[in-house]
Amino acid sequence: MAPLLGNWDGDATPSSHSSNKDVDSMKSVLYVDAYDSFSYNVVAMLEETLGVQVTVMTIDSDWPDGNMNEFLRHYEAIVLGPGPGNPNLPKDVGIMRDIWNLRDAELLPVFGICLGFQSLCLHYGVPIERLPYPLHGQVRHISTTSKDIFEGLSDVEVTLYHSLYANLDAVSRPRGLPSDDLEFLAWLPLEKRSGSVAQIPMAVCHRQKPFWGVQFHPESCKSEKDACKTLLLNWWRKALTFNKIVGRGGYAILPETIITPHEDTKCFPEIAYEMLKWSSSTSSSSACRSLNRGNLTAESISELFNKPGAPTVLFQSNGRYNIISVPSPGSWRFEFNVEFLKLIMYQLNADGKTVEDSLTVTQVWDALRYLMEMKKVHSGSAGVPFWGGFLGYFSYELGLACLPHPKGSSTPPTSHESASRKSSQSSGNNPADVSLLWCERSIVIDNTTGNIIIQSTCEFDNLPCGWLDETLQLLQESSGAVQNNETVDTQFLDSILRDGQITFPEEATYKQQIEACQAELEAGESYELCLTSETSITLPTPATEEDQAIFPWKLYKKLRKYNPAAFSAFADLGPAKIVSSSPECFLNWDRTSMLEMKPMKGTVRKTPDMTMEKAREILGTTKEMAENLMIADLIRHDLYGICGSGGVRVEKLLEVEDHGRVYQMITHVKGEVRAEQLGYAVRHMPQLKSSNMAVHGLTALQRCLPPGSMTGAPKERSCLHLRHIEARKRSIYSGVMGYLDLGGGGSFSVLIRTAFTRFPDETQSHQTWRIGAGGAVTTLSTAEGEWQEMLTKLRTVCNVFTPSEPIASGL
Repeated sequence: MAPLLGNWDGDATPSSHSSNKDVDSMKSVLYVDAYDSFSYNVVAMLEETLGVQVTVMTIDSDWPDGNMNEFLRHYEAIVLGPGPGNPNLPKDVGIMRDIWNLRDAELLPVFGICLGFQSLCLHYGVPIERLPYPLHGQVRHISTTSKDIFEGLSDVEVTLYHSLYANLDAVSRPRGLPSDDLEFLAWLPLEKRSGSVAQIPMAVCHRQKPFWGVQFHPESCKSEKDACKTLLLNWWRKALTFNKIVGRGGYAILPETIITPHEDTKCFPEIAYEMLKWSSSTSSSSACRSLNRGNLTAESISELFNKPGAPTVLFQSNGRYNIISVPSPGSWRFEFNVEFLKLIMYQLNADGKTVEDSLTVTQVWDALRYLMEMKKVHSGSAGVPFWGGFLGYFSYELGLACLPHPKGSSTPPTSHESASRKSSQSSGNNPADVSLLWCERSIVIDNTTGNIIIQSTCEFDNLPCGWLDETLQLLQESSGAVQNNETVDTQFLDSILRDGQITFPEEATYKQQIEACQAELEAGESYELCLTSETSITLPTPATEEDQAIFPWKLYKKLRKYNPAAFSAFADLGPAKIVSSSPECFLNWDRTSMLEMKPMKGTVRKTPDMTMEKAREILGTTKEMAENLMIADLIRHDLYGICGSGGVRVEKLLEVEDHGRVYQMITHVKGEVRAEQLGYAVRHMPQLKSSNMAVHGLTALQRCLPPGSMTGAPKERSCLHLRHIEARKRSIYSGVMGYLDLGGGGSFSVLIRTAFTRFPDETQSHQTWRIGAGGAVTTLSTAEGEWQEMLTKLRTVCNVFTPSEPIASGL
């Protein structure tokens, strides 16, 4: 059996990659990436195990200077990676095909993984066809010949991510046919639906050429670690032996800049300087006062300082810290729209000045990095995670725009949307894709110690009898005077909710979408697809401006009471209103070096007879574990792309936790940022020479969006298919919400268990709130099971939109 945490994460071996090594003496390996979401796991596996330097090329790359042979002379070997699609389609394998056609005098060792393995088999005459059923995220034992690269390995537990296979039964073998060139080294017994057992090839080598391949994923965190390392070292010894025999080697290592990602190369955004000007009152230190919370709650404090309808954010981080925005003379916010590439800044003081500019998505991130670097806060209350900075959200569509895409493609299509999608999802219905509030003043509640910390980065607020002292006195006086207005709030909400109309997803349509997802999975287009649906609630707009302004806030308080969660949040940011009770962490980072992600996949609804033991049994099935494992491997890839080899480790894998009204399966992965040894995804970025963790955290956020637990894997191809199948924009749902701390840290939750709206103007008689819900579809999913899981998640928020009496009766 593989160890529970068997993985490649940061566990040094005698040949581990190290920044202290003499780079000139290291061997070089070329990795060909098929836009997979596990690629940087493979890169880390190679560097950590073999002590090599890896260069990454995508399958749609051009050979530098148009000279493949000259370029390849700089490498000891090539690894052809996994990826979505079918090797029978030239666009899905790209330059992999060039490798198999090298002349004998130009040969170099090749190791193919999954798609790379299939490409090798196909080139030598073995048809690639569909399996009886896909094996995505499944952990199986394979048997081997115990020779060649499997020397010393007879039975290995590995992770599988494939729906296609090399069908040897379809090959006729008269002497001299190309298939005679291949020898198969490992097999998987697979029971067919008929009940018979087939032997599926799992590894291959060429009889004369230095070509090897494996169908499984040795880089997965559930593949047997030691066995896969032995396999890789066996291959590497054979590769070096071949090179020695043919006299290969001696070329200098190419600079990493020889191949750069397809990036937006627009100039630095001028509006970043305007942002800096608007933040001039923010100093480099955060002064504070503190008191015991007494009877004060986050909600009561927010009501003391934030007028209804004014820009406000309340964010609970990790269930411990409540962070409350407080207005100041220097407060401002900005919005960005992906479709129109427009950024608008709003001053929130009496002047009410606005500034607009056209920016690319990359320029928005560059502006944020610049501002966080220039306005870094060096001191504040120790232990408090937020000293000042931004509070707000990033949408799912913003995340789509951040994904790497093959040449000639764009973000999941807007220009090809159907007429029905355009009519139902017009830009006027969607809030901005980014909305962030600049906070110089804030109040943080530590729910563990019971302390309230009043903070400001404005120097004049720290003067005697200044804002900090005044606020301390106000909170002390208010501590024993908190009123319970629950009855009044209930009556107010019920007066509006009674006339609400809820439009649920159509069961037949949702089940058809599940079938459409499974068709893509069976075709090898994805390993899992996180299908979502949308429920809309149309409510009358309250009659007065005051009631219109207070309605979202009272709705949040009701949700917070009904379903308290680790990342509860409220945002009133211009037209965008958000009430959230998310249980899921997306990305946290501290002020020094650590990134962490905690994806959730696998949900069981709590009922009187549902215990933790029963939930573990249900979530311990092959289907549920596969869903979580795929996302665990995906986020390892995301973090390795930032942190580099040796910088990522799994803290928890496939563990079941209690989250209020449901049990959830979670995985916890950490990464360490080392400025001198960045991951491959960001090495080309000169902005990251900074030691400021805010800059690295922002870059991690940019590279890891949208959340993998809301897309499936591989991300790019999965998002493309989901956009087509769902036929709508998710907007705020499936995005992230949290804070960017000027001290260097950050925390963002996944916007699930969330309702949001783009609030109408005063001329409209109705308001429409939107709730997203869904689940990961695999080939083991059933339409009824996925439908019920979606409803379980939907109830958490949707029940809040019913009048108070029926709440206990469910949806």
